[in-house]
Amino acid sequence: MNLSFLPGDLHLSKDKNGLFIVKIAGQEVLSTRSSRAAVAKFNALRSELEKKFPMAKANVKEKAELLRREICDALVSHNSLGRNKKRTTARGTRTFGG
Repeated sequence: MNLSFLPGDLHLSKDKNGLFIVKIAGQEVLSTRSSRAAVAKFNALRSELEKKFPMAKANVKEKAELLRREICDALVSHNSLGRNKKRTTARGTRTFGG
């Protein structure tokens, strides 16, 4: 499990020994085996950091560009030209080595 809040340099990760580690700016804040405790601490710290680093509001042009990009990505992922080839009725059988 890896969680991050980049504006505040907050990270939650799991190491090789199974410990969940919460770090802020490279300094370890919490190290525990309990994922619930680690996620709770991460969310508490994140809510504090969200107050210090508020999300910037997008203007009308940025919103339109994001919407256009999402629509283009959705259209590309559902392309009707890349269909599978139709299976033919002539198939190999195990009886005659085909």
